[in-house]
Amino acid sequence: MEDSEPSKKSSFSLLLWIPLGVFVLLYVFPSCLAWWPPAVVERRTQRQELAERVQLAGGWDAVRRDCIALAEQNTNGLISHWRETNLPPAILALKPLTVQYSRGYGCVHIRIFGIHSTGGHSTPYFGLEVDTSINSTGYKHGTGYGNGGVIGNHHSVAKQVADGIYEIY
Repeated sequence: MEDSEPSKKSSFSLLLWIPLGVFVLLYVFPSCLAWWPPAVVERRTQRQELAERVQLAGGWDAVRRDCIALAEQNTNGLISHWRETNLPPAILALKPLTVQYSRGYGCVHIRIFGIHSTGGHSTPYFGLEVDTSINSTGYKHGTGYGNGGVIGNHHSVAKQVADGIYEIY
């Protein structure tokens, strides 16, 4: 029996799949990447990285002690942005994006991860709030500095991780 030549119909259908494949590679696949990795995976990675940074800072007690010192030195409040070096060493070891202190809330708010990306993958928000005075006894953690609003800055959960220290995400 002779081998038959491929039919023209099957060659033509293959040619129709090529533009579909190009479309998927150029438009569908990149938009799926904007959703990867899932927040649960990213949150686990953020916690691990924060644990390493806290250990380098000297532990949770050192972080809390330096936050209290920061509050005592800045009685009128403070807003510090990324890469500023005028912060106590334990706070600098956390590599914060922003550090805020408001006497009215009685706690230092430290944003460690989280950035909004228009048209790309937003890194989920993850930060700390550290009690520095008795003013924070009636304060509901995770609410006083706003909740960020957009993906990458939004947070709605406060979970205690050490005495007077709360994860905000």
